[in-house]
Amino acid sequence: MAPFPEAEIMTIKRLEVALRKMDFKLLKDGAYKLHEKYHGGHRFEYLDLLKDIYIEITNNPSIPDDVKDILSPTIEDILTQGGVQADISMSPSESLNNSEEAVASANNFQEEYKEETKINAFDAFSPQKVQAPQTNPPRYFTQSPFSAEPFRDFNIPKDEPQAIAYKEQSNKQNEDQKYEIQEEHYQEIVNETIKEFSNLQENKEIQQEESQKEIHISQEKKSIGILYFQDNSQEKTKNILKLKEIISASREKESLIDDLFALISEISTQTDTSVVELQGILENIAKNGNSTNLITNSQSAMFSDLLDSINATHSLIKNEDNSKINFIPLFGLSNLFTCEECKEKHFNKIKIPKPLVLECPKCKNPMYPELYANIDNGAINLEYYNEALVNLANSKTWLVIHSSFCDKTSLELIKSTLKVSKVEEIYILDKDFNSRETYKNLISSIKEEVKLYTQGNILEDFFNNI
Repeated sequence: MAPFPEAEIMTIKRLEVALRKMDFKLLKDGAYKLHEKYHGGHRFEYLDLLKDIYIEITNNPSIPDDVKDILSPTIEDILTQGGVQADISMSPSESLNNSEEAVASANNFQEEYKEETKINAFDAFSPQKVQAPQTNPPRYFTQSPFSAEPFRDFNIPKDEPQAIAYKEQSNKQNEDQKYEIQEEHYQEIVNETIKEFSNLQENKEIQQEESQKEIHISQEKKSIGILYFQDNSQEKTKNILKLKEIISASREKESLIDDLFALISEISTQTDTSVVELQGILENIAKNGNSTNLITNSQSAMFSDLLDSINATHSLIKNEDNSKINFIPLFGLSNLFTCEECKEKHFNKIKIPKPLVLECPKCKNPMYPELYANIDNGAINLEYYNEALVNLANSKTWLVIHSSFCDKTSLELIKSTLKVSKVEEIYILDKDFNSRETYKNLISSIKEEVKLYTQGNILEDFFNNI
């Protein structure tokens, strides 16, 4: 899922991915998006990246003319507006130097003129008296994808011929897919954004290391609550209920062991979905030193690999003092085993071969995967639910990933926690605009004072504010 509305860095990343993969459909979508953003009054920050793209499309004869006709003039206008020469003979850094030299020359001219005429400083810079060469101020480039100001007000320019032509062409496209990032490329673009933020953080730490040797600043870290949702099929829900019945009947020797194992295997296949999209987010939170409560309705065994891959201590369900990540799976996990007799638990991390049933180390009875059906009449573990509610209520910042209304239990958890929570800001990360807005209205109706982030650069704002 593509989680949030388009930011400038995402628009540029789309173009970079399209050029690398030579995906002309994605490149054309990116050209339209860049064109729209420019004529919407956006003031661009990453001119060095745009200059690189401009050089690439100019020198690449395989790019279709209809794409060049849209993309090249748009980038030229953006670079010119930012004081960068739109040519293919010099790099962005050289273009920056030229711009700085032009400004320096203008300043020298003004200084000489003042000496000759002996007028005051205000007259020296008066356009009515001196026809000094006018140059744009130097533009400072940055490789950071998180320096833009997404909520700055802009003066929207009047429609130009290019904008009118763009509108006529875009109206012919399917309204539902006009500016959507292709699903196969979206996660790659998001990962690159997170990677660049990570590099920025590392560079910042190196630069600040010397200056902070003798200065120790005590800063309160925000507690983070992450709500991560995945869709659950009705078939999986039915299988979990059936598993409960078979386990109950097996204690009376009324079921076949083959049926039991086959059902557990099928549920594991349905449950063990990828959660790798969380890795970059959790890694950057851990680098900042924040404590995190990761609450999810997913039952995937892949969370064990995810948590082990992050350089941070973690705990399961119980929030331990030395843990940076407290993981609470509301409906259990396919590799979290519980003994039906003594209730002993075991978090299994063995993947190959993955066991279907374990032997309890205490009473030697079978241990089955602890799974709960996420429906109205399905039993849940109240300990897990209460731990999720308490830890989420104590989190000052929430990040909701893939907001969902299909999961009634999780939705009630959010509504109940809002009434007693200390939350100050909530970030809603979801591709679907209607889902974001519905969640926003729901939260506002319960807690009006909370700051809500649903538009603009959601991930960038989140990382910067924590």
